[in-house]
Amino acid sequence: MFFLGKWLANFVVLAIVSLLYKGLIYENLTAMILGSLVLTVAQYTIKPLLKLLALPINILTLGLFNLVINGFIIWIMASLVPGIHLKSFGSAIIAWILVSIVGLFVRPLIH
Repeated sequence: MFFLGKWLANFVVLAIVSLLYKGLIYENLTAMILGSLVLTVAQYTIKPLLKLLALPINILTLGLFNLVINGFIIWIMASLVPGIHLKSFGSAIIAWILVSIVGLFVRPLIH
């Protein structure tokens, strides 16, 4: 049940971010559903591994490298799911910042 809640929260957050920011574009609802699924799975599998591998860089940058890691996760989502388009890697980082901000308000309502 926890995974489904996280998936639903990511779906709602990505829908709101795609309306607010034109650097992350979804062609249809199916792409948005698959994108939120890929993002949820990546947050549970790839993200912890990347954080562990990038720990020395994260220490040197005082945690700012996390923005790059999170942008990479969004970029992976956009490259794996057809129908999701990012303008650039910088757009992925900006999209993640917006996902984090919108998620602060949406995730407590869903969980």
